[in-house]
Amino acid sequence: MGDSDSDYLGDIFEKQFRDLYFYGIKLVPISELVKDTIQDLFTELCDQKQRPREIQNIEAYLFVSLRRELLRRVEKLRKNNSIEETPIESFVFSEEDFLVDKESGAAVSQQLIKCLDELTDRQREVILLRFKHEMEFAEISKVLDMNVQSVRNLLFRALEKIRKKITLSGDGKIRDLEVFLFTVFRKR
Repeated sequence: MGDSDSDYLGDIFEKQFRDLYFYGIKLVPISELVKDTIQDLFTELCDQKQRPREIQNIEAYLFVSLRRELLRRVEKLRKNNSIEETPIESFVFSEEDFLVDKESGAAVSQQLIKCLDELTDRQREVILLRFKHEMEFAEISKVLDMNVQSVRNLLFRALEKIRKKITLSGDGKIRDLEVFLFTVFRKR
């Protein structure tokens, strides 16, 4: 791999590490495993015959690869009895995950956390990919290994559940839930 590819991967690593880590830690809340897996993904990219610039959507590629590899590694650790057999609680949100104003922040965050906790892991994952990582449906479908329509349906059902539970504006309803979620999940 040439220097320009190394520089390119270095730039991608700098830009994507935080988002990949945030996603990975929500998927498998074992910090060192997530960090090691991300490092290994970039090492493998350096060693591949395919040039990194030839990958059509590097961000989606990294998320797909991270998800697949983390799940593979957790399964391997379980088989070796290196981690508990109890399920790892994934996609747990906390107040720190959201950007909300200080006045209504705690109430909004608590309400949103409660709503998100009532979703399935898959629904929380689609919410995270769509609103935190701002992925398009085609990208999410690659990450989750689902067709685009199934991703749309999954997101729609998740949003409907949130709409029924959350009350944030004066009349008790959110005017535009999707804009609200893009705002509170805004990248820091």
